[in-house]
Amino acid sequence: MDAVNTPAVEFKGVTFTYPLAPIPALQNIDLVVQPGEFVSIVGANGAGKSTLCQAVRALVPQFTKGELTGQVLVNGRDNAATTIGELTRDVGYVFQNPFTQMSGVSPTVFDELAYGLGNLGVPADEMRERVEAMLKATKLDDLRDRNPFELSGGQQQRVALASILVMDQPVLVIDEPTSQLDPETTDAMFELIAQAHSAGRTIILVEHKMEQVAQYSDRVVVMESGRIVLHGTPAEVFSDPRCAKAGVRMPESMYLRRAIVERGIPLPEHPLSVKELVDDIAKATGHTPQPPVASSCASVAGSAPIAPDEPESGLGYGPFATAPACSGSPGGPSHPRSLTHNPTPPLVHDLPAPLVDVRDVGFNYPNGVEAVRGVSLSVGAGESVAIIGQNGAGKTTLAKLVNGLLKPTSGEVLLGGEPTKKWTAARTARRVGYVFQNPDDQIFNKSVRDEVAYALGRLKVSGDDAARRVDDALTLTGLSKQADTNPYDLPLSVRKFVTIASVVALDTDVVLLDEPTAGQDLIGLNRLIAILRELRRRGKAVVTITHDMEFVSQNFERTVVMAHRQVLDDGRTDEVFYNQGALRQAMVNEPAFVQVARSFVGTTAGLSMDALVAALKG
Repeated sequence: MDAVNTPAVEFKGVTFTYPLAPIPALQNIDLVVQPGEFVSIVGANGAGKSTLCQAVRALVPQFTKGELTGQVLVNGRDNAATTIGELTRDVGYVFQNPFTQMSGVSPTVFDELAYGLGNLGVPADEMRERVEAMLKATKLDDLRDRNPFELSGGQQQRVALASILVMDQPVLVIDEPTSQLDPETTDAMFELIAQAHSAGRTIILVEHKMEQVAQYSDRVVVMESGRIVLHGTPAEVFSDPRCAKAGVRMPESMYLRRAIVERGIPLPEHPLSVKELVDDIAKATGHTPQPPVASSCASVAGSAPIAPDEPESGLGYGPFATAPACSGSPGGPSHPRSLTHNPTPPLVHDLPAPLVDVRDVGFNYPNGVEAVRGVSLSVGAGESVAIIGQNGAGKTTLAKLVNGLLKPTSGEVLLGGEPTKKWTAARTARRVGYVFQNPDDQIFNKSVRDEVAYALGRLKVSGDDAARRVDDALTLTGLSKQADTNPYDLPLSVRKFVTIASVVALDTDVVLLDEPTAGQDLIGLNRLIAILRELRRRGKAVVTITHDMEFVSQNFERTVVMAHRQVLDDGRTDEVFYNQGALRQAMVNEPAFVQVARSFVGTTAGLSMDALVAALKG
């Protein structure tokens, strides 16, 4: 075969079925990826995206067993006749879960990046030079001597991506590389991927952040139920109704455009970026946009309307969508973006007896690393609070201090007004439920039902009460039909809901969720929103750590910004997102709505679409 015309990756009629699975994960896939092409694979969770990526690397069926028919070829060679080891020189693979990527034998980040190069036989001097350059490029230099397993999830994700980029294989297969990264680091990682693409490397990417997909991809492939249903340029794909029907999240600018048009301002079709949308609004209204204030962060992806045919379609997830009123719940009449303009309920500072009261807390890890410094935070019953900020800001450490996994070095934590310094882990567990960033750190039972029931048994909750709680938790999280399934037979995004169900069943006063939106599709996002609303309706104090700014702006009245181990801002979400100084320090983007509003009306629109449109019409 002529090397010039040889595809980098080619699927020929590929069907793959996992053992005991009722239907194939891939069905008759025909796909050609040319050398140097950047192809993004998008679709709902369970569509077959990760399985397709694993087939490129021959992980299916050589590692994960199953039946594969058809051919997968890399650089013209049939994977069926090529070992996983032989493919290492041709294909670099970044796993969805960074923990899976870690070698487990490297004591430092430097050694982790060098590990793969050593396996490839790269000379020591060249190895050092390449690792040093990659540490600098990925902003990992200050972590070079840290153990990879002591890092935050977002920091581990940077290490995982860097450890593959440094190997310089001609084909890169990258599965959700930025799901746990802060916005600025996400942009930096995509710039590195783009540099690899510019250098001639072939990129196959799975990603839910559609702004980045639209910006960097040559071609977008949409999958649904194991099949390819659509492919083309980003503009072609995102403007096609079949894309939304497949459960794909659109770039945020497209939802903003739709909301503005619905309120009487005609705009052209399908802007793929906030900049394009701002230009379209300026042309349509005659308003001159203000130049953007210099910022290191670009627009972040993260929201979308509800998927068609989703049973929870009344939730209307997406910017400015009308959602059913849920007493005191974010997204209903009390939400700052609500179209009804009802007053925002008082923040926790005006509420008596907070369920969580963190007072001037500091914490140092045994190795001397300071994780939080002088942090104070109160959260009341029925309040839902988002904590945002850069990776390594101390967000997860703060959550672990609240739930008792860690004890403060200084200051104190109170739950329901009681100091917890001398509390046992069991006593704290009755008051605080914690959903880990990585669900695999939390799951170990053989069925979803057993996993959800496990902690209740440890706390000696009676049989009937325990059964009722488990059924309620499974229903709320949409897992009733998977109750008897092994959690590890479920996708990572669904395993996240297993851990949420385990916490819901505990019926604790306080619920902490760490990066719950990571890797979620439209259905998962809407399900999560329903859970948050219900928890708040039940009077829980809910604290959510997330990098998804659109999710925060649409679903939380109050937002806390953290950076450099401290709290920089704590207040109404519609005010916090206009505090550019705090957002820059925290490496956090303004939501797309705020970028548009600031361009035309400054800070006066808050998070209200009606206020923005009224100003544009004025």
